Amino acid sequence: MNKSSIIFTISIFIFIASLQAQNYSFRWDWNSDIILQANTAKDADFLSEDEKKIIMYTNLARSDGSLFASTFLKEYLKIKKIKPNSYTRSLFKELKLVKNLPMLLPERDLYKVSREHASWSGKKGYQGHKGFKQRFSPLMTKYTEVGENIYYGQYTPLEIVIQLLIDEGIEDLGHRKNLLSPKFNSIGVAIKPHKTYDYNCVMGFGQTPRTYLDYVE
Repeated sequence: MNKSSIIFTISIFIFIASLQAQNYSFRWDWNSDIILQANTAKDADFLSEDEKKIIMYTNLARSDGSLFASTFLKEYLKIKKIKPNSYTRSLFKELKLVKNLPMLLPERDLYKVSREHASWSGKKGYQGHKGFKQRFSPLMTKYTEVGENIYYGQYTPLEIVIQLLIDEGIEDLGHRKNLLSPKFNSIGVAIKPHKTYDYNCVMGFGQTPRTYLDYVE
């Protein structure tokens, strides 16, 4: 076994262990190659481990929505005793159609914008997307389209992704649309304490003309 294989095996072990630590007993049907591809943030030194995991879970949903629904989503709803409703039913239906979307690659500039808003909102106890256009305006020479998701409350990385995918109470399902948009290929994630809701997580999305191969070469 070569060094890269050893490192990858350890990464998979850590990923499984993190699920067990969160008391999630998922069927392990994920191909190791898919996990490796989804873990685009593993070397992003500006992100915390939880922020990296959020990107990985999001990418897993984008790579195979049907499998994500039958493993992570199904088990999460069972553990949390969440009864089926129009939002969960529509999510299961939509995820069945999701396959091989572009992997979201971590970008430092999107992270900085997300971090600044998460820090400011946390200190003020603010909830919302105030100043969205102004905050993202300096990045529009690089990105042709941008978006933003925000989660409030106690969390695990998986919970943030699933709750935003369910998007209960959001009429236009804007958070879900951002997470599963085929246009986006870039992301920044920042988790900060929040004065009112304990924590807030801001996710900034972007579309650039580059591909995954540009990132790994």
